[in-house]
Amino acid sequence: MSKYANMFSPIKLGRLEIKNRVFMSPHGMVGLGIGTDKQVGYFEARAKGGAGMMVIASCQVVPAPLVPPGWFIEAYNPEHIPAIRRIVDAAHKHGAKIAVQGVWMMADPATAQPSGIAPHTVLSDSQPRSMTTAEVEELIEAHAVAALHAQEAGADGFEFPISGGAGLGSFTSEFYNQRTDKYGGSLENRMRAIVEIVEAIRRRVSPDFAIGIAVNADESTLGAAGIDDGVAQCKILEATGMVDWLRITARGQKPQMTQYHYPSSYLEQEGTHLDAAAAVKKAVKLPVVSGGRIMTPAFADQAIADGRCDMVFVARSVIADPEWPNKCRDDRLTEIRACIGDLEGCFLRSCFGQAVGCTVNPDIGYEYLGDVEPAAQPRHVVIAGAGPAGLQAALVAAQRGHKVTVLEKSDQIGGHVTLQAMLPGLSDRADIVRWLKLQLDKLGVEVRLNTEATAQSVAALAPDAVLVATGARYSKTGASKNQLTGVKGAQWEHVFTPEEVMLEHARLGKRIVVYDNTSYEVGPGIAEYLASKGKEVVFVTMDAAMAMSVTELGLNKVIAKRVIPKVTFLPSTEIREITPADVRVRNVFTGEETVLDAIDSTVLVTSKPPQEALYHALLGSGIDVRIIGDAREARWSVFATDEAIKDGRRAALAL
Repeated sequence: MSKYANMFSPIKLGRLEIKNRVFMSPHGMVGLGIGTDKQVGYFEARAKGGAGMMVIASCQVVPAPLVPPGWFIEAYNPEHIPAIRRIVDAAHKHGAKIAVQGVWMMADPATAQPSGIAPHTVLSDSQPRSMTTAEVEELIEAHAVAALHAQEAGADGFEFPISGGAGLGSFTSEFYNQRTDKYGGSLENRMRAIVEIVEAIRRRVSPDFAIGIAVNADESTLGAAGIDDGVAQCKILEATGMVDWLRITARGQKPQMTQYHYPSSYLEQEGTHLDAAAAVKKAVKLPVVSGGRIMTPAFADQAIADGRCDMVFVARSVIADPEWPNKCRDDRLTEIRACIGDLEGCFLRSCFGQAVGCTVNPDIGYEYLGDVEPAAQPRHVVIAGAGPAGLQAALVAAQRGHKVTVLEKSDQIGGHVTLQAMLPGLSDRADIVRWLKLQLDKLGVEVRLNTEATAQSVAALAPDAVLVATGARYSKTGASKNQLTGVKGAQWEHVFTPEEVMLEHARLGKRIVVYDNTSYEVGPGIAEYLASKGKEVVFVTMDAAMAMSVTELGLNKVIAKRVIPKVTFLPSTEIREITPADVRVRNVFTGEETVLDAIDSTVLVTSKPPQEALYHALLGSGIDVRIIGDAREARWSVFATDEAIKDGRRAALAL
């Protein structure tokens, strides 16, 4: 019996028997293809990993022209039934139950929305006209057809969302629905379309087919006075006698409030939706599913024991580690490859129309291939650098049977990940390094610290292949994409880089300028770190705001709220010159110059040139040498760790 008895006890959703309380919530792993081996393998790995209930995300109930082709299953289209069936069969093979999530994304510019009074911003900044009654009835029927297709594909249930001010939430929300007919006005009228969808589905499907609804029970982020309206919605759904579960969240509208949809490491808490779920659970008898960045079985188990929910939903934990449920059940917690909450490899990729993956898990989309193939001819592989690219390459190379030696110049592994993990709100990133080191230790990989890789020291090891993973270091000149000439006076001894401050323990004075032109989280993180040490910090950037590269995630707002009260903030400002005592700055729009006097230290967070010298020194030596990670292409902003880990995997598989 599991130590986490509540989490791993069975439960019934309607007539559907679920083996445990782990609910893999819908998440759009776009880029895997529809019904492909990649998509099927993704779901099968997580069913095999122990998820009790799973949901296939964002299956369209009506055409969605604004969504890139091939991103989501078309539940309205009978030609997509075989794709659903492949996923369902793969999940059932391992004892998991699986539902289809039917979604109306309002992603057709030719169609209307529930109420034209409200701006719609999920896929476009627009304000379509209000739907006619006939159009509402057509939408209701479309949901029923989609659910029937799900049942024909063998799915166990159908879930649809009424949350966040988008899609059907535009009917239920008092802020979005300003209709004056039977589908607007009172709560009962705002819920009418939802109830009619439930009734239409239930008429079409068998009694054993489960129906679930995702409810944004707390709309306080949108301006609601509290949770009363959300609880009342749930009571109406329960009163139909046709709903089998409620999945409860408390978040606002995307993209304005994405930080509430996908809680990041900055929140430093689990179960961000559970307060709303607990309020709903007190009011209804239906099974309540909830979560919000659930990371540990102890927390999940206690949430169920305390009656805050009946099942916990997880997404990113099982993206990062498909075996998360089984490892939790068996109390193998150190083996869990944890989500770090950066949102870059997953949601942010989709914002740029790219395939969704995971920063810490480079195997997304390759699960169907099984374990890595042993090398045809084992080799001695020397890896120069123990950052994320080097460590991931060492892991995959060792798994393939190669003898691996890792040389690390410093006294610790992890590279830029270790630096970032020292900053406020980013400590979760240390788990990347912890997990990779654990795997390397089990495989017997030798990691030599305080050992610089030179052409001579590498050659002395007589390697068959060398992977140069020496990473990148922040520029000492202050050169950036906005200021190619660098910063005059950057050579002074009181001017430092992030590595010198965080990893090499440079001694800084009392009054400090942090100059950030990377638009990322490191600059604000260093400013907050120094302010927490009692330093007087002036944060200067040529950007109009902090951390603009993570705007799509809403993290720029989270970071600004944390940092601005602790520092003097000078946006749209460039450093013209650093002197021994002062820093001269200029507003990039007005041209007005100002002198920041009595500055003791300046930290330059501007660009990251690759540390590529070893690669060039080894070329022509007769050794098979390859360059990976930041040493090959340095990134000072988003996707740096994601790309480094993926690059390490690719390089090791190519050996």
